[in-house]
Amino acid sequence: MAEAYGRWADDPRPAEVNAPAGYSSAPQGPVRRAELHQGGVLLGHVWTDDRQAAGFLPAEQAGPAGVRAAGAVWTILQACYEAGMEAEDLIDPDLFEGFELRV
Repeated sequence: MAEAYGRWADDPRPAEVNAPAGYSSAPQGPVRRAELHQGGVLLGHVWTDDRQAAGFLPAEQAGPAGVRAAGAVWTILQACYEAGMEAEDLIDPDLFEGFELRV
C-alpha cells in the first residue's frame, strides 16, 4: 500500500511530542528578575523563583529582537538545567554571553 501513495505513505495520525525537561515555567512564589539588554536595547527580563522555575519575558517594544533573545535565553536555560544548576544561580551575567544582564 505504501507504494501506491509514494511519499504520502507516512502515518497521518498525530504523534505525541515532548519538550525536553527543564525549569518549570510556573513559579512557586515570588520571583527575581534581571533586565536583558543588547546594544543598549532592553530585550526583556530573565526571571527565577529561586526554587525550580525560570524563564524569559520579552519586552513588548523589543519586537523581533526580543523573540530572538527568547530563543537564546531558552537555549542558555536548557544548558544550565542539563548541567544541574539550581534555579537560584541563574541570574548570573556570566551565563548570558553576548548580552548584558542587569541585576
